[in-house]
Amino acid sequence: MSHLPGGGIATLHPPAPYDAFLPPPSAGPSALPQVTAALISYLPADPVRSRYLKAFRETMLLHPSFNVPHFEQRIMAVYTWAETGETTSTAAAAYGSKPMTKADLARDIFFSSAKPGSSSRANGTAVTGSGSNTPKPTLSFFSAACAAFALGALVARDDGPGGDPPAPSPSPPSSAGGGGGDASGTPAMLFALSEQSLQLFEKTAAYDLDSVIAMILQVLYMLYEGQMSVAQGVFPLVGKMVNVARMMGLAMDPDEFPGTYNLFEAETRRRVWWEVFYFDLFVADCMGQPPLIADNTHTTRLPADVEEDKFTPSCVSLPEPADGGAEPTSETSSVYFSLKCR
Repeated sequence: MSHLPGGGIATLHPPAPYDAFLPPPSAGPSALPQVTAALISYLPADPVRSRYLKAFRETMLLHPSFNVPHFEQRIMAVYTWAETGETTSTAAAAYGSKPMTKADLARDIFFSSAKPGSSSRANGTAVTGSGSNTPKPTLSFFSAACAAFALGALVARDDGPGGDPPAPSPSPPSSAGGGGGDASGTPAMLFALSEQSLQLFEKTAAYDLDSVIAMILQVLYMLYEGQMSVAQGVFPLVGKMVNVARMMGLAMDPDEFPGTYNLFEAETRRRVWWEVFYFDLFVADCMGQPPLIADNTHTTRLPADVEEDKFTPSCVSLPEPADGGAEPTSETSSVYFSLKCR
């Protein structure tokens, strides 16, 4: 236990061993850190996984900064990949009836910003090793998934009977480096794994939407946890988030670049930008500082109000509300997000 400079007490956990991020020796000595099956073993298993995801889903109703159902489908695809080494027809069913090749399906599931014809370096694609083109999850998405589990674990712990934490998931196998012990599956451990994964991603690849989503979820975790002061942890991270979002061009509306982004990605970029904008205003006000984003420095319009369950990467038009748009028809409507941004 250690006292934080801004007050409060933090429970610190050592990160996962670096070996857990490395592929088999057959990948060669120059292989970069990446998501491995051993690394996936640090994530919670059922039934704890389902409980954490349910708590995460309910929490994100107030922060619909990305399509949560699609995000959860991508998480489950990562588990499937760790078990089988490839995506399955079950994952394909979640993307509608439109036929998709395995490569297209993998792009939709694993890579938030990948586009047909783009290079692996540009879209953050990872490969299994020399001469292999098997798609893999990126470290940025793994970081976002860890942060989502950390947030869900925190909410599930506080909402549980008597406030007691749920039983942790099994410890990672010794081949993954061990180190899980009783801390495996706890909010603090999952958050530490998210930070570690994002740091490694930043050193090996260009920023993508998943990296910004990971930062958003880390901010939500720290605000919900309440142990770390806003000045010590949240304020610096929001500043970084703003600069990364600007560097990625999120401050400019996707429609200004015809043919660059599909409909789903364009709406995701709008949602992510406005969530960054919201946190910039919110945290700056808490700190008594001016926000970093001025009103006349961005052109990104507000995202559309859609039913998230019906809006997938295969959509070529926005789904029409069942009631003609008079009122949100389900809890997954993003109308609250639009109101918050205004």
